[in-house]
Amino acid sequence: MDKENLKAFCRSLGLTEVGVAPCRLPVPEPLPEVCPLASGKGPERYDLSQLLPGCRAAVVALFPYFLEPVEGSNLSLYCQLTDYHKVVPLYLEKIAGWLQGQAPASQQMTIVDTSPLAERDLAVQAGVGFLGDNGCLINETYGSWCFVGAVLTTVPLTPDQPRNQECLHCGNCSRACPGDCFQSGRYDYRSCKSYLTQKKGELTAEETAIIQKTPLIFGCDACQDCCPHNARAKETPLPEFRQERIPRLEESMLEAMTNRQFREAYGDRSFAWRGKKILLRNLELTTGRK
Repeated sequence: MDKENLKAFCRSLGLTEVGVAPCRLPVPEPLPEVCPLASGKGPERYDLSQLLPGCRAAVVALFPYFLEPVEGSNLSLYCQLTDYHKVVPLYLEKIAGWLQGQAPASQQMTIVDTSPLAERDLAVQAGVGFLGDNGCLINETYGSWCFVGAVLTTVPLTPDQPRNQECLHCGNCSRACPGDCFQSGRYDYRSCKSYLTQKKGELTAEETAIIQKTPLIFGCDACQDCCPHNARAKETPLPEFRQERIPRLEESMLEAMTNRQFREAYGDRSFAWRGKKILLRNLELTTGRK
């Protein structure tokens, strides 16, 4: 199969950052400790055939979501827009359908974020970006403001080569992080504000203090806002990520809603999956109101 025809089809969908990764990824030693919100934990994160038997390659696409932030926002940029779990699969299914049409006997599987695979490593091997010191995938055009999606396939596509690029290692992300989660030289999810704003249960005094350091009530953009690789990041061309953004939530509005009303109003947003109770807790912590 002509890989360039495949990429031309992806470009026709508005996806310009597309590459092909091999069916097995390099396994780091030691294995990194993974955030409990992630699906995969061990070596299975690096073997695509564990998900799709007979897998020969993965078509990896980036879905940029950056728009200039609205002043006074209290939500991370990624969750101001329609939940990417609802948008990205629609594009991936079109790619899978194209592959199926070219090779009727083949099998495809689409993945976005909820699979056990190490998707950022997959994107690196596909040549669509490199890893920053903050653990984010960085793309030359859209910076780190991208979601990663992939189509696993039994079609024997030739993998692309990883890019000969690396992080500037400027230290900005480490200095800007509210929880100092890069101080050990490796990302520690336990002190990451993005993780803590989604954590259920009792918070320690240290965890509470981290959430209070910046006004965002879900997610954290601190290490991306200061990254020099993001200084000239282009805005998203994808219409689904340009429309109907919600930059801010107010305590009074959430308190007046029943859980059902909350789901009806915000069920298509990434911040909704933890429910309104977590958001109200974080609002209380960041505003100082009780």
